[in-house]
Amino acid sequence: MNLQQWIGAALRGEIAEDDVQHALWLLSNTPLLYDDGKTIQTEDYLRGLEHQPSSEELQALDELFGIAVSLSRRYAEVEDYDRMQDVISLQFDLWARGVLRLEDWIAWLQGAAAGSVELPKYDFDEVLGSAPEGFMIQDFHDELNFRLEDAPEDEWSLSHLDELYRRIGVTGKA
Repeated sequence: MNLQQWIGAALRGEIAEDDVQHALWLLSNTPLLYDDGKTIQTEDYLRGLEHQPSSEELQALDELFGIAVSLSRRYAEVEDYDRMQDVISLQFDLWARGVLRLEDWIAWLQGAAAGSVELPKYDFDEVLGSAPEGFMIQDFHDELNFRLEDAPEDEWSLSHLDELYRRIGVTGKA
């Protein structure tokens, strides 16, 4: 089975939800084991699987993790790699909460690995007035949501959140 077939099977519930969640957790967490994207390999992801998938599912996961490796190579330098990790981690969280659809996430990953989609990049001091050292995209997401808790109609926060979501693959259809 190829990756698109795996996505369809996952959406139809033909693959155990725990197995899908674990594969996507590996997708977002395995890069954290590396300082940059120069050496990570597909096997590094596959070694993290809790159980041996069927040969058909393994083919799809190999394709998925191959995309992740390509993305890591594209953003191999430390600063870019950290930003890529941050985005993928946020995407996993948004997928787990039902904000980001699986097929949109994978399409975004494919586009980012191929170079047709760029990672969001922000000058947080400019956007927020000032930001703590090490402030990243997940922090920005949290800050926007915190502001919206206090003022749900805040246009500035809503527009930045919409823009962030658009830039990481959220289509609004989840």
